[in-house]
Amino acid sequence: MKLSLNRLSTVTRHAMSTSGAPWCVTGGSGFLGSWCVKLLLEEGFTVRTTTRSAEKASYLKSLPGAERLTIVDGVDLLTPGAFDDAIRGCSHVLHTASPFYFKGGSEEKLVRPAVEGTRNVLNSCHRLGVKKVALTSSTASVYTNYGSLPADHVYTAEDFSPADVLREKENWYCLSKLLAEQLAWDMSKEPGCPFQLTVLIPTLIWGPMLPGQPHMNTSASSLVGYMDGSLKVIENACKTVVDVRDVSRAHIEAVRGEYGGQRILLIGGCPHFREVAEYVREALPEDLKANVPEELSSELGPTVMGPAPPLPVLYDVSPAERLLGAKFKSAQEQVEAMVQSMLKNGFQRADQYVPDK
Repeated sequence: MKLSLNRLSTVTRHAMSTSGAPWCVTGGSGFLGSWCVKLLLEEGFTVRTTTRSAEKASYLKSLPGAERLTIVDGVDLLTPGAFDDAIRGCSHVLHTASPFYFKGGSEEKLVRPAVEGTRNVLNSCHRLGVKKVALTSSTASVYTNYGSLPADHVYTAEDFSPADVLREKENWYCLSKLLAEQLAWDMSKEPGCPFQLTVLIPTLIWGPMLPGQPHMNTSASSLVGYMDGSLKVIENACKTVVDVRDVSRAHIEAVRGEYGGQRILLIGGCPHFREVAEYVREALPEDLKANVPEELSSELGPTVMGPAPPLPVLYDVSPAERLLGAKFKSAQEQVEAMVQSMLKNGFQRADQYVPDK
């Protein structure tokens, strides 16, 4: 019997996944981490994932293939050796766990756990002989430059946010992503390091949350104000966004292939919020459509990430397309999928978002 190349690839991958060592995903109860777990289970992998709370991660047990999933709970980013049990015997690690919120953030709450968490995960990877690691960074570490570059600058993975400016501005989240990534690169170059490091750089991640996710993630909170009427005007700005399905797939492909040492930018679009508001309206049921504002704000926000509002960020993601085969979903697909999944999970009010939960 002849098999097509695509079918042969699927069969080969399944055979490799079911017979190989397990993969570890840190932060599996989070938005991105949960999708990484889902895709790995769909491909037949044995998966371990870490979480601080077993209750928060319990919805992962409903995923197809969850009999091959081990949830290691009570794992704290700040505790040395806390990741050993989850990582021991694993060949690949996807390190997605890192605090993500802005309101109420501080150096202690954001920078320290991101940096020390990365140190603890990679120390475990080094000590236990992991082969490949994918680290989730962020465009926060690429273009948070407060307007220091020209508006027509095209951002690539070669760009870095200035650490001194981030600290001066007390932009703790962006600083946390930058310093954690820099530490990871330094550790990957230490003598005797057994793993290849690939860094994925997604922007704000939209797209569908998995059924049963018990908390509203920060990226979903950026849309909820258009759903419940708490936003009275449309933000006069553009925003770079990417779909969670594309980002999770990129993490897996990045460490499946030979892309150690690569820093790969992941952006799926940069829509204006006028477009976003319309996509939200289209995704809502009739009784909620009137909540979406129609008036555009007369105010422009400060210049923080990329060019001054309302100009879009210019970027180049051709390496992701070339190396990982990425085909990014449109902003409309991202918004509509996120809004619909939020409604299914019971999230439609801004007061349901708890920043540091």
